[in-house]
Amino acid sequence: MVRRKYVAFFMLVLLSMLVASTVLSRFLIVVPPETPSLDELLFPTLSPGNDTDGTLPSPSVPVKPRFTMIVAGAAHTHYLRRVVYTDYVNGTWVTRNATSIPQSAVAPPEVAIPHHAERDSVTITLFSPFRGNLYTSLYTVRVNAVGVEAVPDYNLFRTAFNLTSYSFSSVAFTFDWPYLLNVTAGNQSEYLVVPDDPELMNLSEMITADAGSDYLKALAIMRYLSRHYKYSENTSAPQGYERLKWFLFESGEGSSYDFASAFVILARMSGLPARLVEGLYIDAVPQAQVVTERNIHYWAEVYFRETGWLTFDPLHPDPNIFVPFELSVSPDRMTLGPGENGTLTLKLMRVARGINATVTVKSPDGRILAAFDRAGVYSVEVGGFTEPGYYPVMINASAGGYPFRVVRFVPVTVPGNLTVFPEAEQVTLLRGGQSWLDVDVNGSESIPAVRSSSKLFYMALSIGGRRMSIGLLAGRDSELGWRIEKFSFVSGNGAFDLYIPVLVAESSRVVLSSPQEGTAGKELLVKGYVKAGETSLGKGNVLVYTVSGGRLVILGYANVSGDGSFSISGRLPKSLPPGTYGITAEYIPPTGSPYLPNRSTVNVPVKGLAELKVPDTVVSRPGRVLVGGELVGGDGRAIANATIEYFVDGTPSGTVKTTDDGRFSIELNVSGIERHTLRLVYGGSANYSAAGGVVNVFTVRMDVPERVETEVGKPVEIRGRVIGLEGGTITAYVFPGKSYTVRVVNETFSLVLEPFQTVGERSVDFRHGANVLGRNTVVVMSPVRVELLTPTASGEETARLVFRLMDGDGNPLQNVPVMVWLNGTAFTLETNGSGVAVLTVPVPERSTNTTVTVVFRGTRYYLPVNETFHVVISPKRSVPWLYIGALLVIAAVLLRYRLARKRAGAAGEERILKIIFNNGVPLFRDGEVVELTVECDGVPELYVDGKSVGRGRDFRLVLSPGEHTVEARCGDLVEAARVRVVGRYNDAVVEYYERCFLPWARNAGVEVDGMTPREIAAELTGRMYPWEPVDTLTEIFERAKYSPLEISRSEFIRFYRAVLTLTGGECVV
Repeated sequence: MVRRKYVAFFMLVLLSMLVASTVLSRFLIVVPPETPSLDELLFPTLSPGNDTDGTLPSPSVPVKPRFTMIVAGAAHTHYLRRVVYTDYVNGTWVTRNATSIPQSAVAPPEVAIPHHAERDSVTITLFSPFRGNLYTSLYTVRVNAVGVEAVPDYNLFRTAFNLTSYSFSSVAFTFDWPYLLNVTAGNQSEYLVVPDDPELMNLSEMITADAGSDYLKALAIMRYLSRHYKYSENTSAPQGYERLKWFLFESGEGSSYDFASAFVILARMSGLPARLVEGLYIDAVPQAQVVTERNIHYWAEVYFRETGWLTFDPLHPDPNIFVPFELSVSPDRMTLGPGENGTLTLKLMRVARGINATVTVKSPDGRILAAFDRAGVYSVEVGGFTEPGYYPVMINASAGGYPFRVVRFVPVTVPGNLTVFPEAEQVTLLRGGQSWLDVDVNGSESIPAVRSSSKLFYMALSIGGRRMSIGLLAGRDSELGWRIEKFSFVSGNGAFDLYIPVLVAESSRVVLSSPQEGTAGKELLVKGYVKAGETSLGKGNVLVYTVSGGRLVILGYANVSGDGSFSISGRLPKSLPPGTYGITAEYIPPTGSPYLPNRSTVNVPVKGLAELKVPDTVVSRPGRVLVGGELVGGDGRAIANATIEYFVDGTPSGTVKTTDDGRFSIELNVSGIERHTLRLVYGGSANYSAAGGVVNVFTVRMDVPERVETEVGKPVEIRGRVIGLEGGTITAYVFPGKSYTVRVVNETFSLVLEPFQTVGERSVDFRHGANVLGRNTVVVMSPVRVELLTPTASGEETARLVFRLMDGDGNPLQNVPVMVWLNGTAFTLETNGSGVAVLTVPVPERSTNTTVTVVFRGTRYYLPVNETFHVVISPKRSVPWLYIGALLVIAAVLLRYRLARKRAGAAGEERILKIIFNNGVPLFRDGEVVELTVECDGVPELYVDGKSVGRGRDFRLVLSPGEHTVEARCGDLVEAARVRVVGRYNDAVVEYYERCFLPWARNAGVEVDGMTPREIAAELTGRMYPWEPVDTLTEIFERAKYSPLEISRSEFIRFYRAVLTLTGGECVV
């Protein structure tokens, strides 16, 4: 009783809660829009690719969501990437989806040229939760965060979990700039797609016309954009204008998006694979810095084979060039009142490992305003100038013992009644030379007097209006380096002091000792020394290069020795054709040095590299052994009519001349199983170097079975011996185009062939090069299946027993003898074109269950079979008319029931109606007889295109070209099929290849456009598709399209079945 009360109580409570929640839920619970579900919070997911919908919004003003984060540890990192855009479609950048992998670490690329590597450990703290693509650098190697996935195609990382902080480790690669001159653009076709626009193409060609290498092309585009276009944060194109072309050809100003987008398109048009990147541009300092949406930036990346992806940004210095440090100073000029102060912001960034960088800030009078020796961002107060004047503040940065110095000047102008503005902020004056500094004078109606105690000043001239020119002259003994010279302008309106930075420099001189001769592909030693006047220059670098085919060829790059000498050994490219080349040595002084760069060139004759291209090994049967080869230059040109001497086992054995295409052939007569060493020597010529080669010649005997039998669909193993070859490889070639590499060990080998899918004989040639060592025949046989089409046979006097013979693929066996045993009697039959054999037997008085044995003794390609069936043979009974009335009444009662059961079929015997074509292929050539068989329980009637052509089971039709509908009717059963009649089988083969096979191959991932049929076949077999049907249809297609011979029906059937095997048959008739 107590339990019932408790149950009643709980039921009442639950019922009350249900009613309350139903009535009041709309007032009690309000879910904010876009609230994630519990599943989304516990099991978050991301769409593939970038953390966007794959499209960069058409950015009249690029979208900048508000955010704030703190970044620490980015000592060598300027660029934090988040989105990569790949395709430019109708004026909008979009991104293809990319595969992500659940891992937080990836390996950096292998850089193939000398480089510097700096590593950073960066920590990012976010003020609000963040998920999706993470801000990381280009070559991030590890991310420390929850649920990280890597997107290797785009060098990105992402997470589906909300984060408030994460960290990552990265590596940054930089290069001494001469090493970048030889890098080549990578083969990244997906990053070369551009709009079809002649105007853009002409601009790209104009910008890169004089670029001698792929890297110089990228630099030329970057410099062109930075010099000819103005940065503006908020820009947009008028309605109807494409933003890119508006920026390049109309407005001339744009945001980082416009600069980067233009760079990518112009680079792609120059053959450089490039992509657009969105992210943040930050200060490369180790200290913590606040980063907001103001740091959002766009830039480009270009792929090179030797380096991987490199960053290019027209709005910032080239980040790929190694510098010991980077110095940024802002603002670049100031205007202050008398006694006022201003603030300079100095950023010492990207300080390389092991470099002790120091920065000193000085006023024009030599006072030190600030000094620091650590990377970071610094504020320096300048000013306090009480008199009108032009005061350049000098920032001097050096790299300790490293020969690198940066000098910057920030002019501070204090205006007065008289103010003088120099046209140049600094002057470079060669020792022993002169220069002129033009100035504008404001506030004086007369020409002011110019006074100076500078040893460089020698005169001042008026050059019209308010303009004057100050003459500067440096003597031969003038001290080299920077100095600040003071010039005082005095007039009735007052005085103005002009301080001008002057660099007294000296030209360098490069002296080369000329190499006598060079050979393509060989080392070339270049020696010389560098001087300035009579002083040897012991600091700096020398770059040695030449030019071939309009492209720079870097031969070497090295430091100058302390005595000013240099010795650089560089390898000439093997592809250099013979000729005379200018070898240039260019002196590159240290950054900030008072010595100017210079170069010297000498002409050096260069021989082309000759190469004897011969096989390492020749394996042949005894007798006449041919050894062929060719003599070519390193540039690929044939060396014609050249004499080659050859030696057999060290004995001079003769000479041979090359043909016009550089080929030659040597014949050796070897009687037994032997081994010889053939050495070839080309003595060289005036244009080409000498060359040589060695060939090991083996004569062997091959023991391999003449015949191997196998079944369709089963692998084939062939074992054999190659007597005389203890180790090596030979090739097994299976007609028409399948090859296997066979390893020979201790003169024996074992080869397993892929299963064959059709019957017949396959010839297997064992070859080494062009020499056939042996041949084997593989006989492919098919098992045979017997099908009884009439499990029940009836008739008034005779009945028909129908059998069908098919191979393992279900194809009919045509015109083959079959023996049928019935009641101890043997009957010999023959199948028709549909593989059907019919035995007519007398009908017994009563229904009899008879055992029938069908024996097929086999043929050349079909295995024997013996099948036993049980057949019911019964007389056909007359219709009992007396019972018709009763049956009709019963039928009326059961009509609804029978209609419901009609689709499932009545319980009992199976009813058959089939149309079987000759060879199972419903396509025939014009004029051929269309043979078909109709199988059913009664006597069928055949219709072609709706017209009756008669009753019976076997039909021979002659149809006109085109498609026809064949329909068989047997009682209430109807079966229809399509028949096609063509003029030539060749046309049908070409049509099916192009309409059925090529789309299938394209869907399989093969880029069929531009590929030959053989290339398509090789690509498919390389992807593990069955090679035999691929080779069969390729061979027959080539004959059908390119040969004047007609394709036979048997060949077409082979082609048709190959297409069915590969495509599934949905396309063909």
